[in-house]
Amino acid sequence: MNDVIIRDFEEKDLSALKVLIVEAFGEGWNLRRFDQSEDYFQALLEVYQSMFLNSSTFGKVAMLGEKVVGAVLASAKGETEKFRLLQTDVAPNTLALLAAPEAERQDIAEHLSVSFQTIGHLLESRVGAYDGSLEFIAVSTQAQGLKIGKTLWDEAATYFNSKNVKSVYLIVDSDCNFGFYDCNGFSKADEKEAVYSYTTGQKISTVFVYEYKF
Repeated sequence: MNDVIIRDFEEKDLSALKVLIVEAFGEGWNLRRFDQSEDYFQALLEVYQSMFLNSSTFGKVAMLGEKVVGAVLASAKGETEKFRLLQTDVAPNTLALLAAPEAERQDIAEHLSVSFQTIGHLLESRVGAYDGSLEFIAVSTQAQGLKIGKTLWDEAATYFNSKNVKSVYLIVDSDCNFGFYDCNGFSKADEKEAVYSYTTGQKISTVFVYEYKF
């Protein structure tokens, strides 16, 4: 860990964040099928990146040499969102997605619809139950095994404590490394099966709500 440096998330880290999103969530979000269609691929990445940036009040990255190898974004209730201004104009991304072939547009709509419905169902009974959320945390596959994920979570936990946050939640699905949360003091609060009917066939995954209480 001597070569790993933790610093604040900055605008120059946006491209690295996209890489981490694909590495961490590419399979679960059906992103990888678009990597031969660069316009659609980048548009989807912008959409998901904006979801994380929109409400985050805290952000750190892990540097190994000159490369960003990990990132964490979190939000605390009542704090100012820090990264909204880093988001790009959504209009070009929307146009790119609308220009996708019909089958791909159907799959995008199916995935977003099922995902948001599933997450909404899991959280509807928990409105107001948490005063913080872990928006995103991931470590590059090239840097795993160095306990960078634990270090980034410790940074977020220190931030939450400084804001007197008592409980946080996060959403993750079965295509991601959810075992990380089991090993770091989180509890699985609920889960729901998500069934996606893509034009290429059906995909089933499980969406989890994890929580952490300080």
